[in-house]
Amino acid sequence: MSPSRPARAAAPKPKSVRTGRIRKVRSAVSPISAAPQIVTANGATEPVDGQPPAWAECRPELCDALPWFRAVQGGSYHCDHLCWGFLLDADCGIRSYIDEEVVVTRVGGGCTKDAEGNLILVRDQGSEDSAVSSLINSMDSKVPVGLIIGDRNTLLGRKLPHRYNVMDYFRVTNVWYERIGGKVGAKVRFEKLNLSTKSWWAAKGSATPVPYYQRPEIQAEINHCAACQTASPRIYNEGWMCLQPTCDSFWTINGFEPPVVLTFYLNFLRTRTPPAPEVVPHHDLVPNLLPTLEEDGEGVSYSRIAWKGIICPHCQKCISRKYWHGWKCTDELSPISEKGETSCTFERMLTVQPVSLRSVIDDFSLGPNKRACHFDCKFAVPDIDDETLFPYRKLTYRIPGVGSITHFVANRIINSRPNGPNDLFRQLQVSDFGLRRYPLQQSVVAGTLTAHFAVNYGMPYKYIVSVDSRPFNDAPDEIMRALGRLTWATERAVAGSGDTFLPPNELLMLGYFEDMKIGYHDDGESSLGPTIATLSLGAKSVMSIRMKYKYYNGLSKSKTLLKDDPVLVGCRMEAERRSLKSQLANGEIDQTTYDSLRRKALQKGKWGEAPIGIKMELNHGDLVVMHGANLQKYYEHAVIPDKKLRFALTARYIKPDHVEPEHLPKGEFILTPDQVYDGK
Repeated sequence: MSPSRPARAAAPKPKSVRTGRIRKVRSAVSPISAAPQIVTANGATEPVDGQPPAWAECRPELCDALPWFRAVQGGSYHCDHLCWGFLLDADCGIRSYIDEEVVVTRVGGGCTKDAEGNLILVRDQGSEDSAVSSLINSMDSKVPVGLIIGDRNTLLGRKLPHRYNVMDYFRVTNVWYERIGGKVGAKVRFEKLNLSTKSWWAAKGSATPVPYYQRPEIQAEINHCAACQTASPRIYNEGWMCLQPTCDSFWTINGFEPPVVLTFYLNFLRTRTPPAPEVVPHHDLVPNLLPTLEEDGEGVSYSRIAWKGIICPHCQKCISRKYWHGWKCTDELSPISEKGETSCTFERMLTVQPVSLRSVIDDFSLGPNKRACHFDCKFAVPDIDDETLFPYRKLTYRIPGVGSITHFVANRIINSRPNGPNDLFRQLQVSDFGLRRYPLQQSVVAGTLTAHFAVNYGMPYKYIVSVDSRPFNDAPDEIMRALGRLTWATERAVAGSGDTFLPPNELLMLGYFEDMKIGYHDDGESSLGPTIATLSLGAKSVMSIRMKYKYYNGLSKSKTLLKDDPVLVGCRMEAERRSLKSQLANGEIDQTTYDSLRRKALQKGKWGEAPIGIKMELNHGDLVVMHGANLQKYYEHAVIPDKKLRFALTARYIKPDHVEPEHLPKGEFILTPDQVYDGK
């Protein structure tokens, strides 16, 4: 005989609870700010009872450290048809509710913002929406969902300690549909999984929760629709409604539209699901990654898992991996919080085990005697010179009227010379060069970090991020030897072009762990000279070069015509654009007619990104030099490594008149005889 359950107390008479709606709070921002600041927006003063088990001040750090919440945008994280995490922030939607154990909120998707910044549903939601179906699947599969509350949430009505605060694991108990602003919108009810412990977001000094089996037994009211026979729970005090959107009786009370203002039926909020030991979360609420990273294991040091975030064991902050050797809870680039926390001094630096060249190169002999190259006719085919710079193969891609790209293909003999690429690859792993990840200057989500580690030597250079530069006088020997190779390659690529050779005075070193990459970008800053040289070390990568969107299509993504269309070879509608430009130059048409005819011609076909024009496989020890003032203006490039450890060292000439006088000495250097490269 199974043990009997303890007797439950009688349930009290149901009452009503007013539903809520989050309105966007606009806060004034000072025009003068020393650093980015985190703004607390909900204005609540009532304190919470405790502290969250994990927290973050920016969204990317939260997503780096929590495997169950990877959504850098949106409120729901769903993957593999299941919902894993859910964020409650500024707008929970109309008829929403939060207490210590239950959350009722809208399901994201199908919304836009009105003039006040509130989310407005613009289309019907249904089970075909991934955000909705994933919640239903998690409910049916009994997969708990982790909840996070942001400090812009005013529904709770309490002062939250951080921008993003991990709450706990919850069950999905109900998913249903309502009429919201003339559209069909999805709602969800979450119920805290562990009912035996007091929630940290409860009111300060509130009572400890009553054990489940000592609580009154409260049953939700469920009725079947007479029209469609579908069962729906009673959610609102004003009356039961069919919640099946396809039913003629949907969202009506006794055949009439419900009142505008509805109050929650207390039994719907107070009913609780019996504890079930078999309902267990897939992930730990607060993961403990560090003990799983074996510092003695060669395969772990640069793996994808090694650049995930961790939870600080001292203050519970989510920490992204910003440093080559590990994590720091606080650093000089961390956002400043207004909430008065002291800076946490926790840091964990790993003893990085260098990986062998063998582990990142698939060639039988760590490189060929002479690399055989086959060129796909879908892309540009280079001029091949195997004699001038032997033992290198010199492949030159020429872009008419724009510039050239020279690929110096290395081989096993070049790479294995003392202090050559093989030695450099190991030395760059074991020494501390100051590599770190930086926040992007322009990103959709504040706090987004580069997908590579970087350090700059010589003249200051700002690419997609601002990187503090170190003087060449303090640079390690490995950096100067790489600079010697890059100087040699730059001079050889420029020779014969008729242009003046400008020796590099800056070097940017990038390090890539597994799955790191750098997307399409250009090095077209006005402070740069016309030549950019790169040395590739470690895993092979694919470098792709394509025309920029506006020059390929003749207009910007906002559909603004180019003021001066260069009509590059291979651009879309090239013949028509070239003919119209010729007519304008010859005085056959005026500017207004030219713009009108040009726009009409560009309406034909489809706009889109330019196809890849040049595609190169960069192997260990290879050098690439891009030359031409217009190359970076009209074209962009991306580099995708082969999922293994790789370094890229890129040297440029920075124009001295674009640099503050106090930084000019950083770019001064004299190579020692053993740092000067002889091309062998």
